Amino acid sequence: MNDPHRRRIVSWIGLLAASPLLPTPALADDPAATPEVEEGPFYPRAFPADTDSDLTQVEGHVDRARGTPLALSGRLLDRTGRPRVGSRIEIWQCDATGHYHHVRERDTVVDPDFQGFGTAVTDADGRYAFRTIRPVPYPGRTPHIHVAVVEQGKRRLTTQLFVEGDPGNARDGLYRALGSNAKLVTMKLEDRGGALAGGVDLVV
Repeated sequence: MNDPHRRRIVSWIGLLAASPLLPTPALADDPAATPEVEEGPFYPRAFPADTDSDLTQVEGHVDRARGTPLALSGRLLDRTGRPRVGSRIEIWQCDATGHYHHVRERDTVVDPDFQGFGTAVTDADGRYAFRTIRPVPYPGRTPHIHVAVVEQGKRRLTTQLFVEGDPGNARDGLYRALGSNAKLVTMKLEDRGGALAGGVDLVV
């Protein structure tokens, strides 16, 4: 099948394979900071009307997204451990079928009840929280959630969150490139009776 979504993934995988073990610049500059991980090709080209922090419920839809619900949370801190207040956190990820939304791909069937992209603002303790789904793999990639931190209209951090113990991690070029710093962006998921909870503190 002539699937442009798959062609795009294959092209990106080829770039990763060429240099899978290069350290990221952030790791060399400051090992205490959350490591940068590249944005990848699927940041939304057009944003949904609903961009709140609950990606499992699209405004105006009765049904919720397919997949296992995940309560994702953490804190945004500076490098001295102080909370960063009022910062915008963005996340985006593929749906339970392995497809990204809002990237203008043709011939792609997506879960209409999954928002695909969401935002939250850190509170007085630097805390952020999202309701989303457990990330799933797609060809060439281990499960992951993309994250960006935006302050005063500028990106401060671009990274990805991974799932502890997922067998795909060992085969994922971006995860392997993080080396021992992978732990800084790896979530331990806890079962909360049909749903999951996990998260990572981000340091900028």
